[in-house]
Amino acid sequence: MLSKKQCIKAIQKWKIIRSDYKEIKELIPPIAIFEFSKSDCKWLEDHNKNSKFHVYIGVHINQFILIIVPLEQNGKEQILANYLTSDITLSKDKVTFVETDIIIKTTKTNLNHNLEITHYLEESNASVYNEPTITEKTSVYDIEKWRNESLDWFYNECNYYNGDRIVRAFTVPFPDLSWKDKQYKEVKVFFGFKNSSIYQRLIPILIFVAINNKTGTGEIIRSLTSGNRVVTNIRDWSQPCPPMCRGLNDYIFLD
Repeated sequence: MLSKKQCIKAIQKWKIIRSDYKEIKELIPPIAIFEFSKSDCKWLEDHNKNSKFHVYIGVHINQFILIIVPLEQNGKEQILANYLTSDITLSKDKVTFVETDIIIKTTKTNLNHNLEITHYLEESNASVYNEPTITEKTSVYDIEKWRNESLDWFYNECNYYNGDRIVRAFTVPFPDLSWKDKQYKEVKVFFGFKNSSIYQRLIPILIFVAINNKTGTGEIIRSLTSGNRVVTNIRDWSQPCPPMCRGLNDYIFLD
């Protein structure tokens, strides 16, 4: 946790540093990640009142960090004395991405008036979902793309655009980090790259992966719930700013 003053200072320091490729190269190893414990996730769940929250990038005592800022119901950032942060770190464990498709099996058996079986039918259907979902294969590809190309990307952005296009904050859907299931012990956050057809360039994303308490796997689970809503614990819907800064006035720490 850092105080509001420390967070603002860290965010402003990243604003300055992001034009310097040499410093970025030292701060951000391509294979580094972030980790949030169960208590960290509970902190966000207790404070956030919105379907989204903000994640700022900062530099604190020469350490690259993520700063979590919960939102009010109206989408405005909450003014708190302290904010949750996570230092960049190298992954200590292997992460196995597991995707499970739930198959719905329906059995129909007909009995006639003599209680004799006259017809037996089994039907199998894959689960139906009505909102965007990513697969583990897509996630791993995005993460690998960051590992292989992030330093070249930073070099290009620093030398040709003075770092002005490098991300400073993200808007993230709240379910990515909320703690709803006791079978998960922590959340790991990976950088990834997506090709944007709108901006015609690579844009960085954050990929949140819930780690299973027993198996150590990062699972994607798709199943039917009420209203055919998708249940999934890994999404890359985080929106980087820049370039996706439509609600720029909502990022008060960027002032």
